[in-house]
Amino acid sequence: MSKSYLLFFFLLSVSTFAQTDSTLKSTELQAITVSSSRFSAKDIQTPMSITVIDQARLQVGQSKISIFESLGAVSGVFAMNSENFAQDLRISIRGFGARAAFGIRGLKIIMDGIPESIPDGTTKVGNLDVGTMERMEVIKGPASGLYGNASGGVISMFSETPTQHFAEIQANFGSYGLQRYQFKTGQEVGKFSYFFSASRLQSIGYRKHSGLERNFLNGKFVYKFSDKNKLTFLANYIDSPRAEDAGALTQAEIDTDRQQARSQNVTFDASETFKQQRIALIYDHAFNDKHQINARIFYLNRDFANKQAFQASGQIAFQRDFAGGGFNYQFSTKRYRLKTGLDLDNQQDNRQRYDNINKERGTKRLDQVETFNSTGVFLLQEFLWNDKLRFSLNTRFDDVRLEINDLFLSDGNQSATQSFQRFSPMVGISYSPTANQSIFTNFSTNFETPSLNELSNNPNGTGGFNPNLNPQKSKNFEIGYKGILGKKFRADLSVFYIEVEDEIVPYQLPNQVGRNFFRNAGLSERKGIELGLTYKIRAGLTSYFNYTFSDFKYQSYQTTAGKFDGNTLPGIPKHNIYGEIRFFPSNGLFAIAQIRSISNIYADDANTTFNSGYTTVNVRVGYKKKTSIFNVEPFIGINNLFNEIYNANVQINATGNRYFEPAAGSFIFGGLTIGLGK
Repeated sequence: MSKSYLLFFFLLSVSTFAQTDSTLKSTELQAITVSSSRFSAKDIQTPMSITVIDQARLQVGQSKISIFESLGAVSGVFAMNSENFAQDLRISIRGFGARAAFGIRGLKIIMDGIPESIPDGTTKVGNLDVGTMERMEVIKGPASGLYGNASGGVISMFSETPTQHFAEIQANFGSYGLQRYQFKTGQEVGKFSYFFSASRLQSIGYRKHSGLERNFLNGKFVYKFSDKNKLTFLANYIDSPRAEDAGALTQAEIDTDRQQARSQNVTFDASETFKQQRIALIYDHAFNDKHQINARIFYLNRDFANKQAFQASGQIAFQRDFAGGGFNYQFSTKRYRLKTGLDLDNQQDNRQRYDNINKERGTKRLDQVETFNSTGVFLLQEFLWNDKLRFSLNTRFDDVRLEINDLFLSDGNQSATQSFQRFSPMVGISYSPTANQSIFTNFSTNFETPSLNELSNNPNGTGGFNPNLNPQKSKNFEIGYKGILGKKFRADLSVFYIEVEDEIVPYQLPNQVGRNFFRNAGLSERKGIELGLTYKIRAGLTSYFNYTFSDFKYQSYQTTAGKFDGNTLPGIPKHNIYGEIRFFPSNGLFAIAQIRSISNIYADDANTTFNSGYTTVNVRVGYKKKTSIFNVEPFIGINNLFNEIYNANVQINATGNRYFEPAAGSFIFGGLTIGLGK
């Protein structure tokens, strides 16, 4: 047994005998009301796999660099690339999103009911400030019947909503120049409440040329006209003047110097910069217990520039306008609920590509306006046959239209249009022998159009769309159990089978290392098991265990490089284990220990190269002092306590054997929070 496991179980045995008179304020051992399924319901009773992470596990004792720290607690979810801020966190749920070369693909990401995912299915969670989050809900498995295109899973987050006045300042410091500062305040006064946060994050990074500087402003303002209707205004602004990309290395380069950057990434100054602002209005009105409506509108603007590690067309710039809205109506009786509505999203990117000449912008090579319009109409129904048996029947129709208007005509007019239409059914049954237990099953579907970036990355070197890239379609079958047994134990178990047609997979060309192109695989299947256990050892002391088994294989897939039938899909470990012990009283000393163990990960479709498995241990210790007036919370933490040597990211199907991005060794951080109220 490794020293990582020995420490973890030692901490468990010591903690078991710890004495405390405090109480655990976490909500894991209660049925929790969730809304990400578009019907508000107890998580135990929904006929799908949903995991909820509360504010304590999102924020207390965390560095709050990204949501990577919290996602390990969710079975079925795998995240990589936590240390390359230019490429952003890569998250996959049951394999959806694993192919992403940067950011998130194939998942629906939502913040306060407003989509963070743009209509083509791309998301960058570097836009999100973890220090403002109150709750995270994760739906595991295809959910196009709820949210349409690119909904292989759903991560829905909610910002803090204060009920009394509070003000709080935080300062975190850590290895490799980590500095994070935040100010938060909010209160509820009569019918009006507000929440405001300002934060700054910066780091020089573990590797050379991997620094980051990012600033956030977030505001949430709610006015309650009455108990039955309210108006919410959301606003945020992000300024990221620089995020450097150290690039992937060969194993030989890693063995020589793990902290080096790829030389071309330094030569061409591979990095990104962006500014983004978003506003949204949400109106909720309940006419009575039977009839409710919700309406929302939003607008986002993003100004982005990126330098890549090659010369020809090696600089990208785009100006994005993303606007949309929606309306839904809900009818409820004791035995039946119906929700119907409309989602409208419009994305327009004015994209340019230039040569990268000694880090400077050279000759323009592409100039086009890319438009992605999505219209979705849905009908959701829930039948409660009796107090124990629920039946859900959902369907959604999506009309997706893409257009490129070529403004760079010296190489010909590459303007193009495409359209896709798709019905997405979703059926679920939940049987609850008791109020805190259920057995459930569901059938759901998912479709995923290529993103604008994937379509416009044309391997023939011209503008327009890649004519050979088609949407990905999947079917999901799942059966599971959820149960809270007594006051100490909770178990969540899911078994699933997913069939994926035309799986979209990335590849690279020898003359453009680091730039990804995409193609369709014929057919693949995914079989998996997800297990989550929570055990309250005693008051204030809780343990968690997650295990995910992923058997994902190509069934028919052939390219000029070979035939890959029967091969394992790259980018996903077969075994993923997470454990946590949390000694978390309401006041006084707290301590957290986490262990994460990942098996080997294939890096290519041929299964000839793999990333070795690894096990890491994280610990945090802090002290919470709360009075009726103020609270103080100093803490210190160490990620990768035993300095495990592993890679933070794997570039799938990379050329030149540049598959790996090394992770930092032991990472020490700490901070202090001082607050008034709350």
